[in-house]
Amino acid sequence: MKKSKKNYYLGVSHGIFYFAATGLVDYATILPVFLKHLINSNALIGFVAAIARGGTVLFQLASAAYLEGKKKKPILIYCLWIRFFAWLFIALSAYTLLPEHKIAELIVFIVLISVFSFAGGVSVVPFYDIITHNIPSHMLGKFWASRQFIGGILAVGSGYIVKLVMKNIAYPNNYTLLFFMASFVFGAGFLSLGFMEEGQIKQKENASFGEFIKGAVGILKKNKDFLSMVFSEFLSHSIFMCMPFIAIYTTYKLGLNKSDIGYFISAQMIGSIVSNLFWGYFSDRKGPKFIIVSTNILALSVPLLSVFVKSPHMFVVVFFLLGSYMHGSFIGYTNYMLSIAPEKKRPTFVSIRGTFNGLSYFLPTIGGFIVDKISYNSLFITTSVMSFFGLLYALRLKSD
Repeated sequence: MKKSKKNYYLGVSHGIFYFAATGLVDYATILPVFLKHLINSNALIGFVAAIARGGTVLFQLASAAYLEGKKKKPILIYCLWIRFFAWLFIALSAYTLLPEHKIAELIVFIVLISVFSFAGGVSVVPFYDIITHNIPSHMLGKFWASRQFIGGILAVGSGYIVKLVMKNIAYPNNYTLLFFMASFVFGAGFLSLGFMEEGQIKQKENASFGEFIKGAVGILKKNKDFLSMVFSEFLSHSIFMCMPFIAIYTTYKLGLNKSDIGYFISAQMIGSIVSNLFWGYFSDRKGPKFIIVSTNILALSVPLLSVFVKSPHMFVVVFFLLGSYMHGSFIGYTNYMLSIAPEKKRPTFVSIRGTFNGLSYFLPTIGGFIVDKISYNSLFITTSVMSFFGLLYALRLKSD
């Protein structure tokens, strides 16, 4: 097998396993409901959700500054091992600490999910560098869509597994089993990524971190299109403010059986699969701006529907749209960034995007505070307003 094909299939395999694993410990359904067992504070649950997603951005600037001009794969391998053991220890802690020691489990969970997330932030730069070295630009749309399409199919199965485990195994063993399963599926994906070859692109090495920051600021000042893209993505991600609380809302307010959240995971992944037929086709034909605008419309529809839908089982539609948004947004904004980023400054562009966007990942903390102090509907309405402005800024982006 040619090296190019081998690396392509390894990259797709990584995505397949990664999406299957995240289906078992979904951030929008499983983890918020699990945390609700440990503490009755939506603000704190929102904070943990923020760490789980937003922790990936905290070390991106430092990572890019350190790795620019250096070999990146060794750092990637270290991070992959750390991320695997983080989930393995999460499972072990749930097995040993629950149900008696909830606070201890909460502390351990926060620490380990932070480690998992922070290591992901360090690995983002070498990940994109390796992907863009091995996958031609004209195949990126197909590549991302293939990862998400096949991985989404497995993740639909993950949703069914979640339903079986939640229905037939009592708390806390149900979550412990899901965490163990996820750790090994994550491991399989990390192994696939580790076998990919590293790029050999010669990149400038910065004299200091201060020089790197100065260069990053200069990019934002000079490249107005990149600045508009980053700001549009930030507003688009306002959907994260309500995302962890939709499953809690349906179970604790609308009376949905907890075992039925497996249907939400499956609906979310089916949305990803069906939409990827759309994203993959149009990404390489109409360009990333078309995908960005389309996903911003979906981002607006999720909180709006959450306001008006009162039947808990009808929220499968909301999660279907959520799945369509999540992966389409990733394809659109990622390909847009890669299309405008100079090759030698790609790590800087990746880290600027991640860091600038990082604040959006911490919106769940504000969302939890709104729920605790006001109401779920107030949260959904606030998210709708922010998503609307995200759509307006998406429309202002230049076509590539």
